[in-house]
Amino acid sequence: MAVRDSSLLDSPPQPLDEFAHESGCSDGIDFRSLDIGTVVNVHTRYSCYRLVVIDPEDKRALVKGGQFFVESTEVRIEGATAGGTAIKRGWIGIGFRLEMLNLDKRITTSVVQSLTIDPPPISMVC
Repeated sequence: MAVRDSSLLDSPPQPLDEFAHESGCSDGIDFRSLDIGTVVNVHTRYSCYRLVVIDPEDKRALVKGGQFFVESTEVRIEGATAGGTAIKRGWIGIGFRLEMLNLDKRITTSVVQSLTIDPPPISMVC
């Protein structure tokens, strides 16, 4: 294969939003729309994660689950990815991988199969 294979250059890069729409994988939630204290249970192909919203605007949460988060750990929700470099910021999408940032370590889950949302406790609602 030549360095500049024209068959690879003919199709322009596709934004993740368009990919999600065309592949039918647009079900999910915008993390930034959630209230503080909301719990998001994310079930991936191989693990389950419990996210508690700390700061929706800054996309910060406490996460527990999977092999990397045995204890509750603060992360930033980067968004949904199909496994490449494109990302839908702040989005947790069914059919996509969830990408989180813990300090300088980027964690990408297996494909999200389902998610549930539990509202914050009444004591947290003003």
